[in-house]
Amino acid sequence: MTDTKQDMMEDKREHPKAENLPKIEVGCGAAKGDDSYAAGFKAAGKALAGITSYRLSAVIVFASASYHLDEVLSGIRAAVGRVPIFGASSAGEICNGTLSESVSVTALASPFLSVGVGIGKEVSTDWRKAIHAAIDSGGLNRYFTPQDGSYYNSMTLEGRSAFAILFSPASTSHSDSYSPEILEELKRLSLGRLLFFGGAAVDAEKTSGHENFIFYNDQVCSDSMILAVFETTLRFGIAMGHGLHPTAKRARITRVRDYEVLELDGRRAADVFAEFHDLKKADLESKPLFEQNLNHLGMRDALGHYTIFTPRCFTPEGGILLAHPAPEGAFLVLMEAVEDDMIAAGKNTLRQAMMQSGINRPAAILVCSCFLRMLLLGNRIDEEIAAITDIMPGTPVTGFYSAGEQGSNDDHISRHNNESIVILLLGNELSYAAQVAGENRIMQRALEFRISEQKRLEKELADQVRFLQTLIKTIPSPVFYKDQQGRYLGCNRAFEEYNHISRTYLLGKSNWDFLPRDQAELHCKVDADLAEKGGKAVYECSIAGKDGELFHFLNNKAVFHRADGSLGGIIGVLVDITDRKNTEEALRASEEKFLKAFHNNPTMMIICTADEGRVIEVNDSCLRIMGFTRLEMMGKTSGQLNIHACLEQRDTLLRMMEEKGSVRNMEISLRTKSGEIRHCLFSAEQIQLQKGNHILLLLQDVTDQKRSEEERLQRIRLQSILNMAGTICHEFNQPMQVLSGYIDLLLSRAWEDSKVHGSLLKIKEQTARMTQITRKLMTLNDPSVQDYAGIGKIVNLNGDQGK
Repeated sequence: MTDTKQDMMEDKREHPKAENLPKIEVGCGAAKGDDSYAAGFKAAGKALAGITSYRLSAVIVFASASYHLDEVLSGIRAAVGRVPIFGASSAGEICNGTLSESVSVTALASPFLSVGVGIGKEVSTDWRKAIHAAIDSGGLNRYFTPQDGSYYNSMTLEGRSAFAILFSPASTSHSDSYSPEILEELKRLSLGRLLFFGGAAVDAEKTSGHENFIFYNDQVCSDSMILAVFETTLRFGIAMGHGLHPTAKRARITRVRDYEVLELDGRRAADVFAEFHDLKKADLESKPLFEQNLNHLGMRDALGHYTIFTPRCFTPEGGILLAHPAPEGAFLVLMEAVEDDMIAAGKNTLRQAMMQSGINRPAAILVCSCFLRMLLLGNRIDEEIAAITDIMPGTPVTGFYSAGEQGSNDDHISRHNNESIVILLLGNELSYAAQVAGENRIMQRALEFRISEQKRLEKELADQVRFLQTLIKTIPSPVFYKDQQGRYLGCNRAFEEYNHISRTYLLGKSNWDFLPRDQAELHCKVDADLAEKGGKAVYECSIAGKDGELFHFLNNKAVFHRADGSLGGIIGVLVDITDRKNTEEALRASEEKFLKAFHNNPTMMIICTADEGRVIEVNDSCLRIMGFTRLEMMGKTSGQLNIHACLEQRDTLLRMMEEKGSVRNMEISLRTKSGEIRHCLFSAEQIQLQKGNHILLLLQDVTDQKRSEEERLQRIRLQSILNMAGTICHEFNQPMQVLSGYIDLLLSRAWEDSKVHGSLLKIKEQTARMTQITRKLMTLNDPSVQDYAGIGKIVNLNGDQGK
């Protein structure tokens, strides 16, 4: 993983909110090859494939010392970015199976897991100094301060627990291993409250090699130790097993010096050990004892578990050099290795870790197995890890083969052992303590919230009481409250001022003590009804001022109850409606005047609603002219009354009212009840009446004026025509005279033809008549008009009728 990818995952390092997210993510990967950098990078890449939701917490590395280990760490760092890296060189690697000459990387990521890692160097020179250096460099002092256990107490209260991973150097060809001493000192400094898991680092030559290595971030260090403390709220379990069985052969340690057992049962320890194997001492001196497929020694504890002591070699004094010291006076028992039982030891140890932790959802299995088990099991060593994976298929299994292991048995006490397999089981679930602590935190937060809420409510209540007191005192409307018997319990300043009475005098008094009898009776009756039925009441009342002025009020009353639900009394608020009453009276008088003027006005007047145009009032003039009764017009619209003679005019009026809000002197034609058409000048204006929008219609009847005007115009038009006709007659006279002369001439010549002579006489007669008509037209000043055959009007030129 690159730094960029690591930074992108930074935001995900929060407690998971979704139920389906795991509590911890574990990835593992292994790689081989000649390129050390590439092997580290490839193994880390495989491990990171299992990390998808959270930021990395730690990376654990196991690698064969045959690699260029600094290059291996460089490749891993390039993949994982900024994250603690630690581990050890190994005699073999475990990554879901047994490996050799490889690099194994385990990646852990969880918001429920925090890791502190420290390093101590030059262990063989001063292992105590190395311990304190590891504690200091990792910032782990809070876990290793025996005089102060407060941090562990706080962890317990918060549901957190811790375990440690310890990688120490195994013995080499020139130095002993101080792993047992280191573990015991760490147990002392931690007050025995930490469980330890881990093993001793070895190289390819096992404990016969020149040096072994531990990994601390980007450093590869020999003769050093790693101490990593994991603080977590997850479940975990650590268990140890070996599968070796005690035989009947045993001996007491009668003399010991450091790691060397000099005597068993008072005899040279080397001789007793050779007799245990039915061999001679000389037969065992050719090479290190642990390489010779021999049975090793064990020491029984109080619970019946055996700590294995691996013999390294015979000493010049006839003693046995052990991998870690054994106490004088203890019994050493020869242990027997049964391959099937040793293979089963891994899965049995895993079951022990499961029972110890109560884990139902395993997340990872970390294993430290002694390299001597590889020698004892030979080509069956793979079956040991396979048996573990069979129990929990799909759960990552990682670790290494070491030279001395740290773990715990049923007594939950961490011990150093040899030829053992140690398992650290991590669960994907919160520990019981974390769940209880979480529930406690929830309850504590709920309690704190309730206390805070109670205090807040008390403060709000006090503030509310003060506010209500201030409000009642300063509110401009008179406010009062009294008990069930009608005795006043209090009032505000406005009530005192309106009633000209002090609050001190009022307390304990009733209405009968300061109000007129009629008013007191009214108030007491309302109070009695409220006390019986509950609810509220609103009614009008009056109070006389000092100068005799009468104030009108709306008295708003309601009952109030005590905390136990019983009736407490009555509270009331007086709302001054004097101005409103005066305004209403003035408005009523104004409306009366308006209606009087409305009805007596000779102009037709109608008041209708603004929304529907329904008639709500009509004056006498309108009823008289239109021929309707008041009952016939009230509540009707113009359409229902059918008074518009021209519907287009009605539409125009409506449009003008919508656009302008008024109409001025528009001439329209109305139809009376009898069907007569009346011509009117129409005006309309919006008015406010009785708290609503209305329209006032003014209709001025101009029918007679319009008729007279039309007759006048008709006479003018007729006179113009007559004048024109006189002019035309004058022009006709000369042609008529010429025509008459020619007729006379023709008549004098047509005696012999009687038909022609007769026709000419008729022409002469009609010509004379036309001359007479033109003379009448020229002298007509005041022509009369009469009907003609029922089809129209004609002018009477003779001045008589019927001709």
